[in-house]
Amino acid sequence: MRITRVETIPVAVPLRRPMNIASGAVAAGNHVIIRLHTDQGLTGIGEASPVASTDADTQRTIVSVIADRLAPRLVGRDPHRLPQLIGQVDRAVPGHQCAKAGIDIALHDLVGKSLGVPVFQLLGGRCRDRLDTLEADLWIDSPQAMAAAAGEAAARGVRAFEIKIGTDPAGDLQRVRAVREAVGPDARLRVDCNEGYDRGTAVAPLRAMEACRLDYIEQPLPRWDLRGMASLAAALDTPICADQSAYTRHDVFNLLAMQAADLICIKIAKSGLLHASQIHAACVVAGVRCTLGSMLPLGVGAAAIHHFAVGAPGVDVELSGVYGGATDYFTDDLVVQTAPDAAGITLSDAPGLGITLDERKLRHYAVA
Repeated sequence: MRITRVETIPVAVPLRRPMNIASGAVAAGNHVIIRLHTDQGLTGIGEASPVASTDADTQRTIVSVIADRLAPRLVGRDPHRLPQLIGQVDRAVPGHQCAKAGIDIALHDLVGKSLGVPVFQLLGGRCRDRLDTLEADLWIDSPQAMAAAAGEAAARGVRAFEIKIGTDPAGDLQRVRAVREAVGPDARLRVDCNEGYDRGTAVAPLRAMEACRLDYIEQPLPRWDLRGMASLAAALDTPICADQSAYTRHDVFNLLAMQAADLICIKIAKSGLLHASQIHAACVVAGVRCTLGSMLPLGVGAAAIHHFAVGAPGVDVELSGVYGGATDYFTDDLVVQTAPDAAGITLSDAPGLGITLDERKLRHYAVA
């Protein structure tokens, strides 16, 4: 089997509510659907899902870098040589992690379909039967509005909350206290600063927030400040989680070497499945726990997250929760929907990612 064509389809799907984090606000998912066509009629599906306020990639750069730099490394090649092809993609151009991750997802989907096995089987096999998705992100707003949103989610049975902060230390402390009061003493809380603080002023507000019993503090400092991250990890009792500092395998190597994080946030949308598996293995060997984040993908990227979570025993899904699906955050999705399961997500043994694109919706949300 040979890859004959790499197709990119830019799409824009509105969010139910704008995502407001320390690095900026986003009103829609400007993503790219990727299809790898082959000479045997099989097609691999991937998704690149950049977040405009945190990623160097944009929808336009993803389309162009795939066409100009990545597709030439794939066309005419056998997708079953998956690690070799991903290595070729890595060397084709520096950076552009979201574009590379989308190609990686499509390759795994294609190889799984060809071999008749689910993607999680390619990653080592099933270690979980079901994924709990009852967690909620709370976008930056007034303390009262965030507490109200948390209370509504708690009424639906949500017991884990990620509180977005990082714009104003004093206001952030009020936000965290308000959410804790709204959800009660037993709910699990964590904060995500999205690089919003600096080394000189982060300790005092974060130490004050520790009284609210946080599971962990995510990316408090700019991604480049590993020494600052290490100093915070030593100064605080609450674990420090690296996200934007942990895009690549080499980033994680440096984080582990410098003891700059107690937790590593793995995101398939920035690492791809192969490199995420290697990051996971490195963390297991180092005795460092992993969490599993998302970059608000649509249904293709969500499926990739679920396959990874099912097959990665070192990821603490109880601590971080698992991204449920696109319609939790978006007004619509691009994959054919299955009946929701209130108990969580259970993956079948369908080949590849086990999803089907809704061609009508794909045409509707496609952008020029």
